[in-house]
Amino acid sequence: MVAGTPQGLIKPTQFGVTSVSWAPSMAPGALVGAGLLDPVQKLCSGGCDNTVKVWKLTNGNWKMDCFPALHMHTDWVRDVAWAPNLGLPKSTIASASQDGKAIIWTVGKEGDQWEGKILNDFKTPVWRVSWSLTGNILAVADGNNNVTLWKEAVDGEWQQVTTVDP
Repeated sequence: MVAGTPQGLIKPTQFGVTSVSWAPSMAPGALVGAGLLDPVQKLCSGGCDNTVKVWKLTNGNWKMDCFPALHMHTDWVRDVAWAPNLGLPKSTIASASQDGKAIIWTVGKEGDQWEGKILNDFKTPVWRVSWSLTGNILAVADGNNNVTLWKEAVDGEWQQVTTVDP
């Protein structure tokens, strides 16, 4: 049971939640910062209201941690995946939507605004997104029975590196 909400439930949207993903337990920048930080207790959710929301546990209550909600999709968000950060100085979330787009959301540090960048318009629903264990490759499953792998280049642009035969 989660404290601070009726029946212990987080209610991210009145329309329905389709996906949820935990944040890494290590705060962004923890490997390059000084001292040990408290573990991060955050998660993100995607829903039928076309948004991605970030939640944080504060004083025993789950509260939305991004204002406004992250809104670049034009249809249901089918999946969200918070990337492992291995202590690097940013947080990254991928979202997949019925609108055919996968979006990469990043934030530099606590309190900054999340920024979204369209990874690709697949022109078919995008069902799932999943990060590699190191958080540098994103797998995307779409409605055309394709699984593609994507990697961020040095210039910050995302490039497809391969297709996995289903």
